[in-house]
Amino acid sequence: MKIPFLFGIHCHQPADNFRHIVDWAVNVSYGPFLKEALKHEHFKFAVHYSGWLLEYIRQYHKDVFKDLKTLSSKGNIEFFTGGFYEPVLSAIPSDDRRGQINMLSAYIKKHFGQTPEGMWLTERVWDPAVIPDAAETGVKNVIVDDYHLIAAGFPEESLTGYFTTEQDGRGVNLFPIDRMLRYLTPFKPEGDVTAYIRSLRNRNVKLVTCFDDGEKFGVWPSTYQWVYEKGWLGRFLEAVKDDGEIEFTHYCEAAKTIKPSGTAYLPITSYVEMGEWSLFADRYARFEEMKEYLKKSPYKNDAEQFLKGSIWKNFLIKYPESNRLHKRTLDLSIRGRPFKKDKKFTDALYRSQCNDSLWHGIFGGLYLPNLRDNAWKPLIEAESIYEKSAGLKLPVTEIRDTDWDGYDEAYVRTEKFNALFVSRDGGQMASLELKESGWNLLGVIARRKEGYHAEFTEEKKPEESPSGESSASIHEKSLTLPEEMKSRIAYDWYNKNCFIDHFTDVWSVDAFEKCSFREYGDFVNQPAELVEKDGGLRFSKAGGLYSDGGRTGAFLEKTYRVTEKGVAFSVKAEAENGFSCVYVMENNLHFADWKAVSLNGEPLAEKGRAEGRKFILKDPYLKKDIIFEFDKNVRFGWYVIYTVSQSESGADLTAQGVTFLAGADFAGGMIFKGSLNVI
Repeated sequence: MKIPFLFGIHCHQPADNFRHIVDWAVNVSYGPFLKEALKHEHFKFAVHYSGWLLEYIRQYHKDVFKDLKTLSSKGNIEFFTGGFYEPVLSAIPSDDRRGQINMLSAYIKKHFGQTPEGMWLTERVWDPAVIPDAAETGVKNVIVDDYHLIAAGFPEESLTGYFTTEQDGRGVNLFPIDRMLRYLTPFKPEGDVTAYIRSLRNRNVKLVTCFDDGEKFGVWPSTYQWVYEKGWLGRFLEAVKDDGEIEFTHYCEAAKTIKPSGTAYLPITSYVEMGEWSLFADRYARFEEMKEYLKKSPYKNDAEQFLKGSIWKNFLIKYPESNRLHKRTLDLSIRGRPFKKDKKFTDALYRSQCNDSLWHGIFGGLYLPNLRDNAWKPLIEAESIYEKSAGLKLPVTEIRDTDWDGYDEAYVRTEKFNALFVSRDGGQMASLELKESGWNLLGVIARRKEGYHAEFTEEKKPEESPSGESSASIHEKSLTLPEEMKSRIAYDWYNKNCFIDHFTDVWSVDAFEKCSFREYGDFVNQPAELVEKDGGLRFSKAGGLYSDGGRTGAFLEKTYRVTEKGVAFSVKAEAENGFSCVYVMENNLHFADWKAVSLNGEPLAEKGRAEGRKFILKDPYLKKDIIFEFDKNVRFGWYVIYTVSQSESGADLTAQGVTFLAGADFAGGMIFKGSLNVI
């Protein structure tokens, strides 16, 4: 009997990604792969395309969509379903899971005549809670990593088949991806791949699963040349055909003709690398040390089962910006259940659940501002539809704990914008959502330490295969960091919101840019009491100012009044014993292109200072004036916020927004008033 080889590709682009990037991916990967597949009638394979990408290809690359239909009609392709907008399924409510899966399955049925039985699990994030919803939508076969079963205690040599599992009496089949094949394909010569598959006969192989990113076949660095120009894919497909011991098989066929290897219950997990990426930075470094230690120990073969990283949802803990976006979609999904028959509302909600803006790994993910923007825009649209459907009379203020941190937030809805104020972070404003443009003006991310910042070295040469030829996987590339990027690395110890209250030792834009200033107060990242009073919001905190002389008692009260134009604020602060220092209010704004913005008629410099009472920012993208106005002259400064993150090419330096600082002297007490308006 020949070894059934179950091969599949997963192709995804974030919803509303830059068109030139999607076109490039289609032209160098998705399209050429299908063209080559058409030449090999024996090639049976599975494909999963996220729904947005499929629809994009149908609209803008009709020839590629036609190739998909041709391969489907010939029986070469088995389509896999999943969430239409590629959410992490365990991170969205049950009814949305079913809705997104049904939406993609219906699309596949309409355009390709197939009813999918297989499901691609976004980022292979496994949670048994997904099982009943998957089964209810007709899913029978789910792709996981072999690591999922290894983490559950299964010996690696037992994973040459598939397994059954259940939750609440609903079941699916689990097909574990062979990790060695994932690393060999397409980076090593085709003979190495077929030889490895044949070697699995020594492990009583029932079938072999290889299902991985379609972008590995053309998008990843140097792979277009290797896979197509040097002909790896064509040679690989012919090598399988000529081997005599291996045959391409569809998953649905294998599940019907081959008995499972047994039952498996899996822990909440994803692939190995995801567990590492989701660790906190200091834990990441310790994790790497422990891995190296265990490699030299008698337990090296057991390390993977017992030494685990974190889970995907830890990204929501690492990054408050990610958590805020996630909890907003969750809250809206729950509140909006009566209106989910409205296709426009549901589509906008589902679009906002796309996973890419919530985490990062080798690729930028949440560090890419456009991905966060592309999640905020449909969320803001869905909120507006909800307001009309629910018959809300605006303006209205809603106070409750929407992000599940144990502290109330105040969400103020108006005709032109919505604003979120958080009591957990000292009564700061955390979002300002402009409805006309679907833009979150506060969509900034803080500069945080990442474990990989310590790994910026010269790129290593990939190990050569026995034939002397190979293509390096991005997992094998070390990161390089130019000196200019190194100079930009700084870490914020607080969240980059608006109306942040600093009591500090010096007025210095440079010190704030490097986050090297001395903070006396405990008002930046500590909770404040929230009450709604006289049509506005009041946050108050009894805290302290800490210096070499010890603690000085202090009290801060901050009030907001949301108007048609924006937000008016008043900060009243008092300290015992006439404590003197500098007060700085920090505001962080996010622009589509900060270089196109002007300040008081002059191009906005990367860093600068000014004095005055009124500062007008003109943003040509929003076609709005953003105006800071104070009741007295202030020292005003700003700097561009840069982050350094991983990318497929090494590292990216990304402008996330602009920090604006308004400073005044503090001598035991003050009242600081002003407004932030968008006109």
